[in-house]
Amino acid sequence: MINRQLIYIALLLLISGGLLLTVDMKIYAVNHMTREKKYARIFGWVHISLFILVILSLLFYF
Repeated sequence: MINRQLIYIALLLLISGGLLLTVDMKIYAVNHMTREKKYARIFGWVHISLFILVILSLLFYF
């Protein structure tokens, strides 16, 4: 049960991090919103790193 939930969370983190790093950053760059672009980059990489942590926890602990 918890394995499926962690896999679902990992996929959501990967998708949201990828969207933040690609789509949102380009939207903010076009509109000259530098602060929002910076935060989108930070949160995108946070989501990707959390994805990696969740996948590693699945591999090693379950």
